[in-house]
This record gives sequence, structure tokens and C-alpha cells, in this order.
Amino acid sequence: MNTAFTMADIEKAHAVVDPDGVNDYLSALRQLGVAYYVSHICDGHSDFYDAAGNKLSTAPIHDRLTVAERVDPKAAKLALGQHGRGETDYLTFARQLADAGIETWLMDPRARTCTFCCRAGEKLFSAPL
Repeated sequence: MNTAFTMADIEKAHAVVDPDGVNDYLSALRQLGVAYYVSHICDGHSDFYDAAGNKLSTAPIHDRLTVAERVDPKAAKLALGQHGRGETDYLTFARQLADAGIETWLMDPRARTCTFCCRAGEKLFSAPL
């Protein structure tokens, strides 16, 4: 099945993202019909889902990272704080999350939350956006 949104739609919405523009990005995704998306730390690709569960996937955006087996939520939360303050770029943030055992994050445009998950798929913590 196909989604109502296209990769071009996602790229256009992503073009407005800056440290202060995450909520604008989420609003744009919601208007496109994105129910949620999952970003994969290992290579940076994301899977965008509509309400019916149809998926559109992006290509990887960085070299493969190894996600640690041991989970360190405290280190992940520290990395999130640093990134949220603009102290790290995306790739540094991804490396920090991989080292902390975070495999994915799930962004929910409606709830405006980001949920971090480990390799086992367990939801470790959510952060409001």
C-alpha cells in the first residue's frame, strides 16, 4: 500500500527543521498525514507511517553505527539535553545514542513526544517536544 505523502513531501517538511523548528516540522508532518515516524540510529534512515500503517522509508544518511547492547538511559538523556541545547550536531547525537544503547526513536507529531527504544524494542523513556 502507498502512503498519501511522498518522499518529496517529507523532504520539503524537513527543509524547515532547525533547533527551534521541531514543532513546525511535526505540524507539517501531521498535515501530510504522518501518524508517527521511527528513526534508526544505526544508519539514520527513517520509516514514516500513516494512520493505516502504510510505511515510507528514507535512505540511510550516515555510515553504519554499532548500537551498544548495554543500555544507559542516563547517558541517552544527557545526550538529548546537549543536542536540544544545540551543543551537538546530528551525527554526534546519533553516536552518543548508539553508545548509550538506543536503537530507535519514535516521533509522534500528534502527542509531540519522542520515545527512545533499545535494541530489544523496549521503550526506555519519552521526552516532550
